[in-house]
Amino acid sequence: YCFSASLFNTGISEPNDYNKDTIEKITDNREMTESTSDNGVRPNVLFVQLESFFDPIEYEDLQMSEDPIPNLRKMFQNYSSGYFKAPSVGAGTANTEFETITGMSLHYFGPGEYPYKSILKETTCESVPYVLKNLGYSTHAVHNNEANFYGRRSVFPNLGFDTFTSEEYMADENLQNPLGWVKDSVLTDEIIKCLDSTDSPDYVYTISVQGHGDYPSEPILDNPSITVSGSPTDELNCKWEYYVNQIHEMDQFVKELTDALADYPEDVILVMYGDHLPTMGLTVEDLKNKYLFQTEYVMWDNFGLKKKKENLAAYQMAAEVMDRVGIHEGTVFRYHQARRNTRNYQVDLETLQYDLLYGKRYSYGESGESPYLRTRMRMGIYDVTLDSIQCISEADHTYYIKGTEFTPSSEIKLNGEWYDTVYINPTTLMITGTELNDFDRLAVIQRSNSSTRKPLSKSYDRSCYALYSNNKWKLTESTGTNEN
Repeated sequence: YCFSASLFNTGISEPNDYNKDTIEKITDNREMTESTSDNGVRPNVLFVQLESFFDPIEYEDLQMSEDPIPNLRKMFQNYSSGYFKAPSVGAGTANTEFETITGMSLHYFGPGEYPYKSILKETTCESVPYVLKNLGYSTHAVHNNEANFYGRRSVFPNLGFDTFTSEEYMADENLQNPLGWVKDSVLTDEIIKCLDSTDSPDYVYTISVQGHGDYPSEPILDNPSITVSGSPTDELNCKWEYYVNQIHEMDQFVKELTDALADYPEDVILVMYGDHLPTMGLTVEDLKNKYLFQTEYVMWDNFGLKKKKENLAAYQMAAEVMDRVGIHEGTVFRYHQARRNTRNYQVDLETLQYDLLYGKRYSYGESGESPYLRTRMRMGIYDVTLDSIQCISEADHTYYIKGTEFTPSSEIKLNGEWYDTVYINPTTLMITGTELNDFDRLAVIQRSNSSTRKPLSKSYDRSCYALYSNNKWKLTESTGTNEN
């Protein structure tokens, strides 16, 4: 049944009363036509989706040697916070992502469907990035995992992102936890890079990965900072101890990030939340709140927003954030701002979602055409450049390739063929074993960390010829295409 449903029961079924008049009634609301306030304040809007984060004290029987999340707990007390309703349990990161970026509920899609793997492969979708771009924002995605996971590299341009920094563009991607996931501590610098890269306000959507399962059933941590007991089996105790220590490091990352943003010379609003409960086989009886689809969120800022205690679903979060800073744009987001907790709220939301993604798009006027075009998204914030080649050993033909923005995912292509490359640091790569000759073609490529190892981007417009002159190699701009 599940296999058949995943093939045939996808998308949103057409509502019985779907027509132009119905959509006009849904969107013809005085509050929905409220314009964005022009108060001169355009804060940077940051979302950080924390992989598998939830407060472990919500687990009834767990005993810990110390509080693993002291920094987040302090923020829960001092800033707007509450329960965060996610669309899945134990997995489904991309679906929580979809809801918070688009304001659409997964409840109306097929069972187990991932829109990233269905409709968003075919069309653009109204989203926070598109809406904020119309207000002058630059839009960025950051993820310390490989770019093609959940098809993000292909999907994010259909959600309006200008840039996407994946782990292949992070110089510290080799900072990994015992299961091989890149630690969240690398994200602080990447988020600040996004903010520093433009003069305009920025929207930065960050997806962390350190807390990812499957968690080990045997001890693999040397001298864990926090010890755990109380689980029904030794295997489950090991899993919880590993998990608790990962979110403890996640909590330290949160402090590093907020410390950096506290003194940032621009207004910043930062929303952090768990995308789903961890894969621990939890049941409702295990949890104090008796609900499997809730994590927690906090809305931190550096400009004095009033504290507010409220529980929100993932698809409501972006509308709430924009409402807090006086932004009332986008069909779905204005709908949430005007209609949340009103009669027929969910029924009309389903109809509106159908119209925008699968229907005749009456919401966009007579033309019925979406105003949102696929973006020409760039990978990484800054260009990878190739500046010089130095021969450091003629005996074994060892060369330093000098440039900028190199990472462990940078690889040399020599005369159209991949060449074994050693990453030294962000400005230096090394190749050895083959003598370079006049007019050899050499380029630096960022390759995917997935099994496909597909190219993601290359040294921008700097495919070059290596020329030997006066005992050193010089670079000459290629007269061919970027592929050469």
